[in-house]
Amino acid sequence: MTRVPYDVRWHATGTTSKRALELHAAAHLGVTADVVNSGRLCLQCGSSRHGRPWLRAYGVAHHVSLSRSGAHLVTVLAYAPVGIDVESVADVARRWDASLVLAPGEDPATDEDRARAWSRKEAVLKQRGTGLATPMIEVVLADEQWHDLDAPDGYVAAISWGAPGAGAP
Repeated sequence: MTRVPYDVRWHATGTTSKRALELHAAAHLGVTADVVNSGRLCLQCGSSRHGRPWLRAYGVAHHVSLSRSGAHLVTVLAYAPVGIDVESVADVARRWDASLVLAPGEDPATDEDRARAWSRKEAVLKQRGTGLATPMIEVVLADEQWHDLDAPDGYVAAISWGAPGAGAP
């Protein structure tokens, strides 16, 4: 039997990140939400108010990621390190600066293409565990593993996943 490397869920407007992760894990793992704990941890400063999300069910760590843009929240659970990102095409177009995003040879032509490049790179950086502490220009998309996801109109989303055994927080 082939194992799907990840499970993605979109959540209702107003759902908190913590609640979304816990409901997602309960449904995907077949457990009750009361045995699921989740939170965030910044590896730079140790804060639990921001940083990489974590999740444990019955004390066992699982690989997770989440992203919010506008009213949209998406979460992912995986069997290996994972990153997910959703972006508003209009928001990326307003703040676009190619010198901060593109590696040599990357040249997206449209606002949607630029938003996709941004979303793919953010997903890769989340999967690596560095987030935006690593400059986007250091990510060469041709060298990475990512997949575009279906997203609401006006938005783009991408996921990046790593090799099993790379460690959940």
